[in-house]
Formats: sequence, C-alpha cells, structure tokens
Amino acid sequence: MKEKKDLIRYAVLCVAALFLITHYWDLAVSWIGTFLKAVQPLLAGCVIAYILNLIMNFYERRLLYSPKMRPGMRRAASISLSIVTLILILTLIVNMVLPELRSCIQILISSIPAAYNQVMAFLNQYPEVTELFPQFFSTQMDMQSVRKLLDQFLSWMNSGVGASVFNYITSVFSVVVNSFMAFIFAIYLLACKEWMARQFNRLWDTYFLLPVIKKRFFYVLETLNGCFHRFIVGQCTEAVILGTLCIIGMLIFQFPYAVMIGVLIGVTALIPIFGAYIGGVIGFIMIFTVSPVKSLFFLIFLVVLQQLEGQFIYPRVVGSSIGLPGILVFAAVTVGASLFGIMGVLLGIPLMATVYQLLKDDLRKRERPAPDKEE
Repeated sequence: MKEKKDLIRYAVLCVAALFLITHYWDLAVSWIGTFLKAVQPLLAGCVIAYILNLIMNFYERRLLYSPKMRPGMRRAASISLSIVTLILILTLIVNMVLPELRSCIQILISSIPAAYNQVMAFLNQYPEVTELFPQFFSTQMDMQSVRKLLDQFLSWMNSGVGASVFNYITSVFSVVVNSFMAFIFAIYLLACKEWMARQFNRLWDTYFLLPVIKKRFFYVLETLNGCFHRFIVGQCTEAVILGTLCIIGMLIFQFPYAVMIGVLIGVTALIPIFGAYIGGVIGFIMIFTVSPVKSLFFLIFLVVLQQLEGQFIYPRVVGSSIGLPGILVFAAVTVGASLFGIMGVLLGIPLMATVYQLLKDDLRKRERPAPDKEE
C-alpha cells in the first residue's frame, strides 16, 4: 500500500513537471542553457575522470595491488600514474604528428603554383576536357595570379587575427580556466568516488523509496558503463592495430612519411568507420607533394587495409566487445553524425549498444516461458 502511494505521488510530480515545461518552454530552455553553461567545466571533469578511471583501475588492480599498501596511498599513486600516462600518450602523438604536418603544409602551399601549371599543361593537351566544363575553365590563371591570391589570403588571415586579438585572448583564457577547473574536479571525483557512491545511495534510499525503480536505474547505469568501457577499450585497441599495420605496410612499400601518416591514421581511427579515411585524405595530400604516383598507390593500399580491417579486425575487437551487429553500428554512426557531428559519432555506438543490450535482456525475460504452477 505504501509503495502504491509513493508511485502515485511520483506520477503526480512528473505530470506537474511536464505541464510546467510545456507551458513555459522558452523559459525552461533558457534556464537549462544557463545551467549547462555554468556546469560545463564539471561535465568536462566527469568525462576526464571517466577516461582516467579506466587507466587508474588498471594500475590499482594489476600493478599497485598489495596488502601492505594503504588504500589512500594506492589511490594517490594510481591517480598520479594515470595522469602521467595520459599526458605521455597525448604528448607522443602531438610530437609525432604536428611537426611533420606543419612542414607538409608549407611544402604543399609552396608547390601550388607548380602543380597548377602541370594541371593546365595537361588540360592543354586534352582540350575536349575543358570544353565539357567551359565555365570552370573560362578564367585563365598564371603563376603570378596564384601567388597574388595566396598573398591576399595570408594578409586576410593576419588582418583578421590582428583585429580580434582581445577576443582571442579572452577566449583562450576562458578555455584554460575551464580546463583547469575540469581537471581539478576530475581528480576530486577519482579520489572520492566510493564516498560519492555511498552518499548517492543514501539520498536515493531516503527520497526515492521505490526499490524497483532503484534496481532498474542502477541496472541501466551498469549497462551504460559497461558498453562505454568496452567501446573505449576496443576502439583504442583497434586504432593501435590499424596504425601499426599502416606503418608496417607503408614501410614495406616505401611510402614517404610512413611513421607519421600511420600514427595520424591510428589517431583518426578513434572516430568509428570514417576516421581512418579522414587521416587517409591528409596522408594522400602529404604524399602527393613528394610523388603523385605514390599517392595514388597509397589510396589503393589504404582502401585494401580498411577492407581487411573492417572484415576481420573491427568485428572481433570492437564489435564483439560491445555486442552490436554491424548494421546497427553503421546506423548509430550515421544518425549520430547527422544530429551531433563528431560527438554524435563517438557517443552513438555505445548508446546504441546500451539500448540494444537493454532491449535484448527485456525480450529474453518476456519470452521466457512461465513456470508451471502445478509443478
């Protein structure tokens, strides 16, 4: 009887809240936007803490597990090691990719006039191509006009930056402050996550008195956490495998920038399905500045490698870890990208895996034959 009264009370509160939101939608959206902007550093801290927690659990359970070590010392050491590990990984990636990418962009910009002359010389040999697209080739350009356009573009960039120096400084300062606050909040979360879990249980048991709702809520949280954990670990493992295979293959075929492009493709492979192709486009441009023929062979090599990876590696490493069929992976990436861009691509697969797991468990429970009462 008491549970029934509580359920009626919660239903009335939900209906009242829904009524207020629908009738004051604009005001509710404004308040929600202000609230999300205020807690943005805290939300970023939760994301950082979740990623660091994956590394921290490894150190606590595998390397620092000792009965003689105090729990506080173990937690502090594991947090420090996880932060150092993440910083080392990011520093290694940046130092391997950015210098070569900067030099490649400089080479590419300097080689644009010569490449344009080569294209125009090729088109002069085949005038029927220009006749198919008369509007596109109606304006003839030479090296001087190309350099003039590049100079105008660079001067526009410099003038734009110079005109808004104060805005850039304030935005950078805001990003630095928010990042620092998010990092500190993440450390607090990692240091006292067990205490926060106990307090959350106390609040739930005190104010939400329905144990059925609590059981289902924690079941959904555990499923969501498991799907995100398996997806992150599987996606990172798959990116390392793909980047390593790309480096080995490029060294065998003697493509330029082998290590740097392999690392770049491995990093962009963290974006499901389409990420490696993004790195492949950048790699194609870089190799094209050295040898146009090798850049074409590189595209063929990357397409073959992606097909092998999609058929043999990804289903076993990521697909099996999250338990999601390939068609649902593609649907999650497509819908997530159209709704929320890159964040939708990254979050779409684990969210879809969570919904798929919940539905599968519920179907199994409902399809299970009822026990015979006579037996």
